[in-house]
Amino acid sequence: MPLDNGMTKEEVKALIVKAKSGDNAAWERLYHHFEKYIHSRAWNCLKKPDMTPDRKKDLEEELYQAGWQGFLSAVRNYDPKQGEFLTYATHFIDGEMAKEMKLVTNPHGFTEIPDFRERMETQTAKRVFADGKTISVEESPNRGKYSAERRTLQILEILRLLTDETHSLSKDELDRCLRLYRMAKYKNGTPLEAPNTLTSTLEEILAEMDPPEYTDDNEGDYRVRYAGYRENRLKERQNKEKGKKSADITDFSYVHIFSYAELDSLIQMVSFSDLLSNEEKKRLVDKLVSTSSLYYRTPFYDGDRLKFSPQTIHGRFSTRAMGDRKPFAAKINLIQQAIKNLCQIRFRFNCYTSEHTTVPKTEYQHVLSPYHLVVYHDNYYCIGMKKEDRRIWHYRVDLMSEVELVTDGEGKPVPIDVCVFEGLPISNAYWDPEKYMAEHLYMAYDEPREIQIKLRSDDYTILHDWFGNHYEKMNESIETDENGSRVQYDTVKVRTSPSMIVHWAMQYAGAVEILDEEIRERIRDEIAKLKKKYEERI
Repeated sequence: MPLDNGMTKEEVKALIVKAKSGDNAAWERLYHHFEKYIHSRAWNCLKKPDMTPDRKKDLEEELYQAGWQGFLSAVRNYDPKQGEFLTYATHFIDGEMAKEMKLVTNPHGFTEIPDFRERMETQTAKRVFADGKTISVEESPNRGKYSAERRTLQILEILRLLTDETHSLSKDELDRCLRLYRMAKYKNGTPLEAPNTLTSTLEEILAEMDPPEYTDDNEGDYRVRYAGYRENRLKERQNKEKGKKSADITDFSYVHIFSYAELDSLIQMVSFSDLLSNEEKKRLVDKLVSTSSLYYRTPFYDGDRLKFSPQTIHGRFSTRAMGDRKPFAAKINLIQQAIKNLCQIRFRFNCYTSEHTTVPKTEYQHVLSPYHLVVYHDNYYCIGMKKEDRRIWHYRVDLMSEVELVTDGEGKPVPIDVCVFEGLPISNAYWDPEKYMAEHLYMAYDEPREIQIKLRSDDYTILHDWFGNHYEKMNESIETDENGSRVQYDTVKVRTSPSMIVHWAMQYAGAVEILDEEIRERIRDEIAKLKKKYEERI
């Protein structure tokens, strides 16, 4: 479906340049200009698959969201010199939709899943040891003759690679996958064993790896799940022993060591660790990924470097508990979805009470175009542009309540507004959250600027704790301290919040001195207020 609203190719190019520089009017025109086109590409993907209308409708929404991610990638990477944007963007849009489509409509065609063919070919190329001789797999005299033990291991490997918390295999699909597995690994097309052999093997696997009966306490003890595994199968086994037919079981899935969410958290912590080299991070991440199925893709690491993604969380993590995790996780998830789909959110802002609960400060509902989630000194913050004054604001997520998407009169999500902002999601794929947080001390809102600080040359730990590597040494001097000792002092320059550096400087009053005269005047005013406060009698 071509774009038919009369906008020329040159106008589209001009809008892209303006939107990436923060022009919200240009962004809105661009958003609405391509909205119908992305929907049309999604419906185009659904022409062939044999699905019910309801399923197609649901899948169209998933493809549409995937298409938007492709569109954003195209916007970020597009150079007007490259030619027509529509052709360029369609490649990205269709590519993301194709990935989504393959996962949904061909979950068991595992010879096409990335890594599978390479993994099987690598294993096939390995040499095995038999009867004291080293021979290739193709030369193995046991090729095509599989013992019960090998058959069991093959089935478990298929379940491990191709099933997880969101993908399962029926018995028929397992049968087909077993044949494909053997063909891919051993180049062996020998007909499979009888169906009852596969059934028997599966029963043995379940008997060995799962509890004999399901209880509320042994949910975590299951290694292979199946449809109806929570039901008591004791009676079925008794019927089988008496010669009676038991109900068939299906939809098998392997229970991996880590869930998708747990892997995301672990890989994110590894990615942000200051204690590991890039090589160590890559090795650990590869090991973590290998514990899951072939479907898992981490949003934080591409195998070589840390990836920035607007829908992910950036910053330092803590083991501190944060009350009831479920509603908090639900808020994080909703905000992430809004960021991913470029939608505005609405919420109330709260404060804590003496009873350790939160209550709204006012009945006012904030409207925000969310850009990023970060973690700053153990608190999660949502960074975005506020609707009313178009500044970049930071809201603590634990203090947000009644979070919801903003929708228009037709119930459709309202797209985000854009502005001139270094971390604008549509224009910067590798925004540096650490630098941003260093420039916004205590997550302050005011505009950061350069400020000079004087400190002893052995007190740089303080700077690293708060500013990381985002400071510059200007000069050094040798002075006599209060004890008469000669000490080296350095002057450094940081870019950060001028309001919050006042409180930071007072926190480290014995170790640092601010050289900026305006900031020094503010510090003197604060000291005078403190002096007055603590001189008053209680």
